Amino acid sequence: MPLLHTVGISVGCVLALAPALLPSVRPARRWPHVVMAAGMAAGHLGGLFLSVAVLALVTAGWLCGSPSRRAETGHHIPDFVVMALLLVLMAFGGPDPAGGHAHAGGMPAALALVIGLAWTCARLVRVLPGRGKGIGQDLCSAGMAASMAFMAALSL
Repeated sequence: MPLLHTVGISVGCVLALAPALLPSVRPARRWPHVVMAAGMAAGHLGGLFLSVAVLALVTAGWLCGSPSRRAETGHHIPDFVVMALLLVLMAFGGPDPAGGHAHAGGMPAALALVIGLAWTCARLVRVLPGRGKGIGQDLCSAGMAASMAFMAALSL
């Protein structure tokens, strides 16, 4: 299980960073992806790192919502909010019996799984032909949501 969990985190971080690494992406659109990847990685370390990750994600969502940035990065607001929510839900629970960091089981994990699957589906629907202009961004969000849903499923 620890190997699958590490793979899930790694895939989520890579998917978060992927759009930021494309040469066609303007610098103003890169920082949200870096924050999402760092938030996902730090949030899974638990403790103080989790608090900092959630604060960084919520702050980044707030910054994306400012009038001057809404046109460039406003589509990331739900991603930041849902990521922070899933990290907090998955942190509820005692330490992993195998000696790892805390991860929820039971109801918080089930709720995180449902939210993660709904977020994945909502982003995948936006990728359908004629639906959205930011296909890469929606695929990135869907991939991050799917990796977080996968980690929630591992906790069940």
